Amino acid sequence: MAHGTASVACAGSLVKLYEDSLAPAFKKLTGDTGGGPPCQGSLTLASEILANEINPGAFLAIGAHAIKELFPTKRAKFAMAIASNPLVVAYSSKSRYYSQLNAIWTHKKPLSDLFTLFTTPGFRLGRTDPTQDPQGIFFILMSKLAQRVLHLPAGQAAKALGITKSSPFGSKSQMLSEDALPTDIAEGVVDAGSEYLPEARQNGLRYIALPPSLSFGDPAEVPLYSTVSLDVSGSVQKGEVIYLNAALLSPAKGTSFTPANAAADQAFMQFLLRYDARTILNKAGYILRPPVLVLAPGYKTAAAVLPAPILKLFKALGGKISS
Repeated sequence: MAHGTASVACAGSLVKLYEDSLAPAFKKLTGDTGGGPPCQGSLTLASEILANEINPGAFLAIGAHAIKELFPTKRAKFAMAIASNPLVVAYSSKSRYYSQLNAIWTHKKPLSDLFTLFTTPGFRLGRTDPTQDPQGIFFILMSKLAQRVLHLPAGQAAKALGITKSSPFGSKSQMLSEDALPTDIAEGVVDAGSEYLPEARQNGLRYIALPPSLSFGDPAEVPLYSTVSLDVSGSVQKGEVIYLNAALLSPAKGTSFTPANAAADQAFMQFLLRYDARTILNKAGYILRPPVLVLAPGYKTAAAVLPAPILKLFKALGGKISS
């Protein structure tokens, strides 16, 4: 059997997990190599795929939105949610506000105090650009929910992010690249910042866990999540559970994948549904869920989009098609 290379477009928040754990385990199990373009924001990767700047055979994205961008071009036939990925607020031990942040972490101070800190002159908050990365979208949506759930003073959440009518995404100075943000938090470039739970753990960051009503990690809270939304470049993103999504991709028009590499792409998708990968994801902080398929227009069944070995695992894990 000829072994190939799985070309995986990987969200920036997954870079450490993919390179240090998932790709080595995949190679050990299958003999295939895990490769792909540089990891970065899911929406940026989708744009580069659509522009034929990169030509991966698989896509690991946060949220289904980036993969859905590929549906009209037939580059992707589905997005499969495999685990939820709660939002947290990580903070730096080098921050001058460390004691206040620590008091919130230990529940000696209420979570609402976090937004008071965010509005303190000189406090440095870090988050990602919502036009490039889903985490940036969800952090803004979280702040909208926090305004109501935490009964914050009028306008406090918007003030914390610098959001105004003319600047719906808030202060540009807060927006950092997804791959740089964990390091900037660790080194105290920012006092605190947006992170996903697995990313904070992987980078050894202390973090303040958000309640299910604010973390976008609990399917039971979907009715609440869906009450907030954000218009990003004409596309309205409603609050929803933040899922790690995966998809197989077709080659760009006029190109093809070698048989060995196409087989490796499929093997990687199959690997994600196996015990080995799910154990890695669980230890990293992802909350494992039965897989859920979002089908591209024109497809009505899982069998229409999933190769037989992947379909078998999908069914074994209790997979469902999104309504």
